[in-house]
Amino acid sequence: MASDALSALRASLGERLRTGAGAAPPPPALLDVVVQRFEVGRGGDVVLVLPADWEQLRHEEGAAGAPVPYWARPWPSGLALARALAADPPASGIRVLELGCGLGAPSIVAARAGARVLATDGHPDAVVFAAHALALNAVVADVAEVDWGAHGEALAALGPFDLVLAADVLYTEANVRAALALWPRLVAPGGELRLADPRRAGARDVLAAARATFALESEDRDAAVVLHRLRPHACAAP
Repeated sequence: MASDALSALRASLGERLRTGAGAAPPPPALLDVVVQRFEVGRGGDVVLVLPADWEQLRHEEGAAGAPVPYWARPWPSGLALARALAADPPASGIRVLELGCGLGAPSIVAARAGARVLATDGHPDAVVFAAHALALNAVVADVAEVDWGAHGEALAALGPFDLVLAADVLYTEANVRAALALWPRLVAPGGELRLADPRRAGARDVLAAARATFALESEDRDAAVVLHRLRPHACAAP
């Protein structure tokens, strides 16, 4: 990206990050960004906006007492899910929800296919970065700050959705509990949930319990990530 365009991007991020009353200013590493292109297969690459030095950002956020910015890295599970969607895209016009969207790669691919996408994340900075990435990829989607573990009722009220996306979101016990209670309510009859996971113990627990509600198909995408497709049983209520 040309230096003037990158400067404009940084300025736009700076205007939108942590703008609430009394909010602390963003740390310098959050505005030291790069634009990277990631190969996802059919349909073209995905362009993401991300902090140039994640370790420095982690250090600055930690010094300020903020949580570790896990959202700010292009994790293998998110990229694997984006590639899976590019290979088998959602139908145009269907309603798609991404949980914990982070930098937004899966949502970009789904929106590029013509789906009506709602990309959500519990961290407000992630939502700002995802919105900028969607714009850079010239696709249209809605973004919202939603912690699906804490605000499941709000998401359930918006659903059910034809397709729910989640990449490496089962890394805490609280998220596992929330997934067991919420996910069956988010997926429409005839819809599906696509989960990309790096073989976490929490995912095994969720998938074992989900068999009562969903038909499950799993695929080892590579050594690091497994892709799971969950479809509600015909008799399951949304």
